[in-house]
Amino acid sequence: MEENLFGQILLSNNFVQKHELERCVQIQQESNTPRFLGEILIEEGYITESILRNILSVQRRRMKLSETDDPEKKTHISRKEMERKLAGADIFGFLNLVRELGASDLYLISGLTPAIRRHGILLDLEANELTGEQVREMVFKVIPENHRDKFLRTNDLEISGTLEGGSRYRVNMFRDYYGYGAIFRLFARKIMTLDELGFPPVIKSLARLNVGLILVTGPISSGKTTTLTALVEEINQTRRGHIVTIERPIEILFESQRAIVTQREVGTHTRSFAIALRAALREDPDFIVVSELRDLETIATAIQAAETGHLVLGTLHTASATRTLHRVVDAFPENQQAQIRGMLAGTLRAIISQHLIPRGDGKGRTLAQEILLANPAVSNLIRENRTYQIPNVIQTGKNEGMVLMDDTLLNLVEKGIITLEEALIRCEDNEKFKHLALGEIIKE
Repeated sequence: MEENLFGQILLSNNFVQKHELERCVQIQQESNTPRFLGEILIEEGYITESILRNILSVQRRRMKLSETDDPEKKTHISRKEMERKLAGADIFGFLNLVRELGASDLYLISGLTPAIRRHGILLDLEANELTGEQVREMVFKVIPENHRDKFLRTNDLEISGTLEGGSRYRVNMFRDYYGYGAIFRLFARKIMTLDELGFPPVIKSLARLNVGLILVTGPISSGKTTTLTALVEEINQTRRGHIVTIERPIEILFESQRAIVTQREVGTHTRSFAIALRAALREDPDFIVVSELRDLETIATAIQAAETGHLVLGTLHTASATRTLHRVVDAFPENQQAQIRGMLAGTLRAIISQHLIPRGDGKGRTLAQEILLANPAVSNLIRENRTYQIPNVIQTGKNEGMVLMDDTLLNLVEKGIITLEEALIRCEDNEKFKHLALGEIIKE
């Protein structure tokens, strides 16, 4: 099957002519030792190594979507079945298939085949290329008329919505050189608990705090929203109080349980994060959730809210606890940074940094996390501008529940959950992984 698909990709993209491919296949069959077809094609001058790598990438993407051997893999679907489902499908048909495949994102781009992102990997769907008008027509079916007018004026739009059955999605629609494009992000129907996400008990204890600042950080698509949502739901289920969320757009809808939850969307219910955050302080909140601390004004107001007796939770696009602290402090002018370090030292309660990493067995992704708890030693280092020593405090604070990202990565590699290559991409200190790298060389 692999060789057939390899040949189909070669021919459909006009990399080789049929007679050239047949000649190379014949050479392969007549060879005394097993040879890879791609090697022969390069040898004969038909393709380059770069083209081969691209073809193999496409081949892997397509094969992942057509695996049907294992009946337990409910998210796999045959190519024929996929073609049937997508024949003449509208946007709801595409989104339902994305849900069925267990994917997180749907790509509808002018001039390209529709694609999805599943377990962090981009995969092509068995459908025809889309024109710009097809993309626009499909996406406009889920966009209210007033937002369509806004998009036609600005060529950019980001909104969220609810599908039949209660599934939530976010869509970012845009216009580029080739026409219209849209990326849909689908969210899980059920809010996962902190236990289900694999967090240690110390994270659940953060939901019992009354005041301070908790930051969830990581690169794009690292699961920050999922973690933040789980923390908020833990508060919602166990605490009496008023939770105010400020989001752009609203991704997950909470149902008030023990707490009262009010959710505001920037651009729809308020003009900006900073304005909504200032207004929240007059809405008798106990807990304030800011989906992203984007700018100086929002960061400053969030720290002030934590100082004045609220528990504030927010996210940042940073890869570690130390980098998060640098990002927050560096957002301020130099003459204010000493004051901000003092405020942070008094308000910070925890930083949870995370990555979602492809599993070595190809079965999805796994969570890798760094946990910093703001004990007196951490507060002193922040106040005295010695944040470069924080990794040492995390290392010695294991009994309190702290953990370094490098130690988490090392543990995942040693258990065979992720590959050494994936760990090395994300680690801070390569030295910790040297013995593992040496072992790989010896095995080879």
